[in-house]
This record gives sequence, C-alpha cells and structure tokens, in this order.
Amino acid sequence: MRKLFIVLSLFFSLSLFALPLPTSIITALKSGNSSELAKYMEASIDLSIPGNEGAFSKSQSELILKNFFIKNQPTAFKVMHSGDSKNNTHFSIGNLTTSKGNFRVYILYKETGAVVTIIELRIETDE
Repeated sequence: MRKLFIVLSLFFSLSLFALPLPTSIITALKSGNSSELAKYMEASIDLSIPGNEGAFSKSQSELILKNFFIKNQPTAFKVMHSGDSKNNTHFSIGNLTTSKGNFRVYILYKETGAVVTIIELRIETDE
C-alpha cells in the first residue's frame, strides 16, 4: 500500500511540472496577433481551424490565422490545462473568447533548450 502511495505521489507531483505555455504565446492569442504566434511555429505545422485544416508552412499558417482573427476578434484567452506528452513535447488546452463566440484551443509544442516551438495548433468551436 505504501509503495502505491509513493508511486501515485510521484506521478502527480511530476505532472505539476509540465512546461507552461510561454506568456508571449498567450498574449498573442489574447490579442489575435498571428505574426507573433508565427515566431514560435516550426517551418511546417499541423493547423486546424473551422473551415481550414491541414499541414501548412509557417507563412501559410500565419495568413490563415490572420484571417481567422479578423473574422473572430479575440477578447480573452485562458489556459485551462497543460501537460507533458511524448518526445519532450508538451500541450496546453485553453478557451479563446472572441467577438463571434468561444473556441477551444489545443497547442502541441516542443522544448529544445530554452526555445519553445509550436508543432500543432487546433482551434475548435466550443459547443
């Protein structure tokens, strides 16, 4: 029983140390700043927003996000959950409030040294 408690305690304490989403990415989502978000993107990312889904280059992704933010002006973004994934990757799930409604945002990112790079970004209608 004691071993189980130790294992569970260790598991939960490690999950508390997930790499947080950088403040500059949070700020870029809050303000709808696609060029700031693009600074953190890989050369090619998986992007999914309502009406547009696929693997896109950094510049294509920036343009797609710019158009999305023009149509859906953000007013707030709040990270609801963060965690670790495989291969030194991390994820954050948040709520994006816009002029046209609420969206759930999923961001998969990796850490290489002190550099954070977005691998996948999904923005889905929050129903």
